[in-house]
Amino acid sequence: MTIDGSELRLLVDGELRPATGGATYDNISPATGQVAGTAPDATPADAEAALDAARRAFDESSWASDVGLRVRVLRQLDAALREHADELTELTIAEVGAPRSACAAVQVEAPLDIVGWYADLAGSYEWRTELGERDTLGGRCRRWIEREPAGVVAAITPWNVPNQINLAKVVPALAAGCAVVLKPAPDTPWTGLALGRLLAEHTDAPAGVLNVLTAADPAFGELLTTDPRVDMVSFTGSTATGKRVMAAASANVTKVFLELGGKSVHLVLPDVADLGPAAAFAAFGIAMVCGQGCALTTRVLLPRHRYEEGVEQLAAMMTSLPVGDPADAATMMGPLINPAQLDRVERYVASAVGEGARVVCGGGRPEGLPDDLTGGNWFEATLLADVTNQMTVAREEIFGPVLVAIAYDDEDEAVAIANDSPYGLSGAVFSDDPAHATAVARRLRTGTVSINGGVWYGPDVPFGGYKQSGIGREMGVAGFEEHLELKSFAEPV
Repeated sequence: MTIDGSELRLLVDGELRPATGGATYDNISPATGQVAGTAPDATPADAEAALDAARRAFDESSWASDVGLRVRVLRQLDAALREHADELTELTIAEVGAPRSACAAVQVEAPLDIVGWYADLAGSYEWRTELGERDTLGGRCRRWIEREPAGVVAAITPWNVPNQINLAKVVPALAAGCAVVLKPAPDTPWTGLALGRLLAEHTDAPAGVLNVLTAADPAFGELLTTDPRVDMVSFTGSTATGKRVMAAASANVTKVFLELGGKSVHLVLPDVADLGPAAAFAAFGIAMVCGQGCALTTRVLLPRHRYEEGVEQLAAMMTSLPVGDPADAATMMGPLINPAQLDRVERYVASAVGEGARVVCGGGRPEGLPDDLTGGNWFEATLLADVTNQMTVAREEIFGPVLVAIAYDDEDEAVAIANDSPYGLSGAVFSDDPAHATAVARRLRTGTVSINGGVWYGPDVPFGGYKQSGIGREMGVAGFEEHLELKSFAEPV
């Protein structure tokens, strides 16, 4: 596994190979704006071969029925990923611009726990449930339920935390007995290709159980979402794209899992004596992924009588974040993924000012970057004050290192503002009374909530949202069962 990507290939039907015709595309470093290496540029012929392989693996191999084989393969994959964690870190720094400190947490190390957890779950899961006997129209019958894998899964992943989301889609599907075609985002091909290589070279997985395709064209995924050989589409990305995926899948009534956008609330209740921990939680959250996280709490709600104090605390935390070379262990915030994302963030900040918001800190490109980083996609940690919940920056997902601070008068108004959003993915509540914080958290229409800085993330915790934040749950037992079908049986006794 090499950092320039020269040894990374597509995985199709158990074979690591170039794209048809040998086509490649440039993988650009977000930190420098320079070419970091290349990746295979898959063709429709490659998609055809991968779908055929996945269909054969599911229909004709023992994969779907052999739980012991699946557990063994996942344990082998777990060992391989951990053995190569350092290389995965270097790939992630290079193509995501993720700081090394983030790779030691959410970008690389923490996601590795997903694999072993699902190996344990698959091995202990109750695949059959007895319903007992019952008198029916056809006489007395014994009934039971069996759970079986859904089939071929098309997994389409984004670029913000690629190791995490690749594993969160591929591993539960494999544990359930599905075959998978993984299509990583064009901006982050190497991490997905590395996963395919490790499975191919270090496990006993039958050919076709996992296929990995990378392509420069973001529309390449449409080849998967509309194909009748696919039984389930698992997509993480923007709500706008998720709607298109859902519409495309509807032609074949294909099952969909969607994890989409968020505009999550960070609610500081009036009884908080020290605003420091709440400010730190919000600031360091955006630093970890340069604000490019759908579950980040980017709408900060502060009591009106302490609004300016809260804004000052937030600004102090945000301006203290070390920004720079992601390979440097001291860096806390890296660059945005690409120039289009940088332009998007700049436009949102400009629109906020035009609507009456105030830039407290940040708002532009950081000064003092080394010469070799000046071509990267850098943006300062930015705080916007005097924001109302009707402004564009409070309604839409910016996906950059921007927090908006909104004042409220009482708790009921705060909850109303929190829930006045098309999204419902995550949230946070801070209070000096933990029981009260929990009571308020229960009023939020959102899929996950942090209470007083509690971290809900883990392989055993279901993740997903309400409203336009998606359909279904990823990770946990719920994420596993997304990949299962229920079959009911009855026989006379």
